[in-house]
Amino acid sequence: MKKLIALVLALICVLGLVGCGKNDTYKIRITVPAGSTEEIIYQEDFVYSDEEISPKGNTITISSGEGLGDTEVVLKPIEVKEENAYEPTYLTPGMPVEMDVEKGAWFKIGVNMQNPTDTDIVVYVEVKGVEVRIE
Repeated sequence: MKKLIALVLALICVLGLVGCGKNDTYKIRITVPAGSTEEIIYQEDFVYSDEEISPKGNTITISSGEGLGDTEVVLKPIEVKEENAYEPTYLTPGMPVEMDVEKGAWFKIGVNMQNPTDTDIVVYVEVKGVEVRIE
């Protein structure tokens, strides 16, 4: 009987630990304003997320999410220890990109996207290996 109770308690502990894992994959929302039709040449002209991300390691994986086709994606440093230039990377649906980053730094994600319509467009990127905060 004691072995059965010990087994049940061990199973409960294992199931509890499995359910307590932290999520490190997030859908990051980016709103592309209506009427934004100017050609995007410079990184400051990219459209950026409101959420900020912080890598848990030295790399993050970014994937194209809802509403986002082929485009360039870039990281905009918000809080960093080292000044690094983050170059835009081409992002294609179904083909995630891995980016080398400074662990513990904070970034916004930007996309190179225009919106000639008269309503805002909401697109998403999926990011793995990060923590998220809203500015």
